[in-house]
Amino acid sequence: MARLDQLSPLARGLAELAATIGRDFTFEVLAQASGAGEDMVVRGLDELWQHRIVQERAGDAYDFSHDKLREVACAELSEARRRMLHRHVASALETVHADRLDAVAARVAAHYERGGEPQEAEAYYRRAARVAEAMQSQEDAARYRQRASALAEEDPSAAS
Repeated sequence: MARLDQLSPLARGLAELAATIGRDFTFEVLAQASGAGEDMVVRGLDELWQHRIVQERAGDAYDFSHDKLREVACAELSEARRRMLHRHVASALETVHADRLDAVAARVAAHYERGGEPQEAEAYYRRAARVAEAMQSQEDAARYRQRASALAEEDPSAAS
């Protein structure tokens, strides 16, 4: 927590958003989800990198230097902010991966679910199940169908 407390508000906000995205994240998804300009995102990421909060990976990918940093960044979020960030991440994934949504359908579904959007989550879980079936991954397909059905039962108007 002390390391995160040393950050500027910009870098702290990006750390919270990156932690919401998950273990690793790309610049493109982070920038899209943040709604900030490229210069601001680069400035915030540079600060996170200089404080050794994140580390660069191959391509434009980043990761937290330690899982505890990601966990603390998530734990400090209010429930309302966490839900909002998950919705922003889901939307960013849809935009960034618009030409290959099947590949990220399960991730989008999980973010919409955590963001309090059961109808969107259900649709993406069903899509992820179809993708898994096509890839001969029956276990994954069953898990995604089960999650979609559970969401539909919680909100009958969401059934598709």
